[in-house]
Amino acid sequence: MALNVGGVEVLFTGELDDGFEEAFMGLFARRYLPDVLEGSGDPDIAIERFRGDRFRVFGAIYDVSGVDRYKLEAGVPSAYGNEAPVFFLLQAAARAAMKRGRIFLTDSVSVVKPDGTAVLFVGYPHTGKSTMSALALARGLTVLSTENTVIEVRDGRLVVVGGTNVLVYDPKVEEIHHIRIPHDTQTRSGYRIKDLSDDSERRALLRKGVEIDKMVVLHAAFRCSGASFSTIKGRKVRKTLWYFSTALMKGLDYYEPMPLHVPMTDEIQENLREFLHVASSAYSERMFEAFGGHREIFERAFGILLE
Repeated sequence: MALNVGGVEVLFTGELDDGFEEAFMGLFARRYLPDVLEGSGDPDIAIERFRGDRFRVFGAIYDVSGVDRYKLEAGVPSAYGNEAPVFFLLQAAARAAMKRGRIFLTDSVSVVKPDGTAVLFVGYPHTGKSTMSALALARGLTVLSTENTVIEVRDGRLVVVGGTNVLVYDPKVEEIHHIRIPHDTQTRSGYRIKDLSDDSERRALLRKGVEIDKMVVLHAAFRCSGASFSTIKGRKVRKTLWYFSTALMKGLDYYEPMPLHVPMTDEIQENLREFLHVASSAYSERMFEAFGGHREIFERAFGILLE
């Protein structure tokens, strides 16, 4: 079977009769893997899987511009019990995507503005990204990505072409901001889960690509109020985005027993340099750090008053 993960074609072989590959299309996996679809093209990644009670990668061949090949022992991926295969595949896909000039941006969400461009929010965990997505859904805006975002460079601009499509958000959002979002299920701890994979408007927009108008580094909290925006320029744009653009590929998103140490080829480095150059040259006046309350930051970012 083959899958397409954020535009990366993945071919599975080996011991697969227990639903191993199908698990990557489930809700848990799609919280982290961008736009998982059935594969259709020549593989960028080939994974030979052997059944086992633990997770380990015991073979890896990194091709400069062709197919990356892995051998691994793993059980069927599942939330809470066996999460490592999902994060391994995310790392492998991020490297393969980078070879083709597609950037997997970690800890990021993107939302379409009324004018058709997008706002990209980045930030460390618990800084408000999912709350921004929830507020956007409540306002009728299209959410393009919910955790990891796929970006391409086109004509000197950054364009969103994919992303995760499962939103997990704190139910406090509805209580504090007096909104109601229809959700599909919830986590063990009560966080709400909304599956956006059936949003036809979202799919149509991503097929064309949505230009990023501005980027916001979030520092928001439920108990904060007001909103303060500070412009990010020049080297700080590159420094900030270096982490978010390389973390997935370099294994900074930890999984057991230890993420792989993957090589950065000349091709990958050139694609990263182009991404960071465009980001710093085109967005030095369009990238901001935002501090304060979720509602106030949302209204400033989109020019929309929430009722």
